[in-house]
Amino acid sequence: MFSDNKLLDKIADAISNVMITICMLLFAVMVFSVSYGVIGRYIPFIRNPRWTQELAILCMVWLCFVSSGYAIKNALHVRMTILTNLLPLKVQRILSRLAYVLLLAVNIFFVIYGIQLMYLTRRARMSATRWPMMIIYLSVVVGGVYGAAMSLYRVLKGDMKK
Repeated sequence: MFSDNKLLDKIADAISNVMITICMLLFAVMVFSVSYGVIGRYIPFIRNPRWTQELAILCMVWLCFVSSGYAIKNALHVRMTILTNLLPLKVQRILSRLAYVLLLAVNIFFVIYGIQLMYLTRRARMSATRWPMMIIYLSVVVGGVYGAAMSLYRVLKGDMKK
C-alpha cells in the first residue's frame, strides 16, 4: 500500500529501537529498586526506604504502556484468530487492517486523555519520592504516541500478517 516500505520500516525500526532502549533502562531501574527494597528488609544495616516500592511501580506502569507499541509493531498483541482463520484471505486482511485502525483510535484516546490526566494531577505529588504524579500519566501519553505511530505503520505497510 505504501510506496516505500523500506523507508517506512527504517523509521519504525528507529523509533522502536529508542523505545526498547527506554524499556530496558526502566526494567533495570525496576530490578534495582525491588532488589534494594528486598535486601533492605532482611539485612539489618541496610535501611529499607519507602521509595523503592514506589519507583518499582512507576517503572512497571511505564513498561506496560511503552512496550505496547512494540507489540503492535511486531504483531505480538493478543488477538482472537480462531474465527478469522476460517475466512478467505481477503476478508482476513480487511479485518486485520480494521483491527489496526481500531488500535490507532485507542492510542489516540490514550494521548488525549493522558494529557488531560497530566493536567489534572499537575499539582499532586507521589508520597515517597515527592515526584510529580503527572509522571505516571506521561507514560500513557508516550505509550499512546508510540502505539499510534506503530498502528499507523501497520496500516500503511499493507501486509497485515507478520
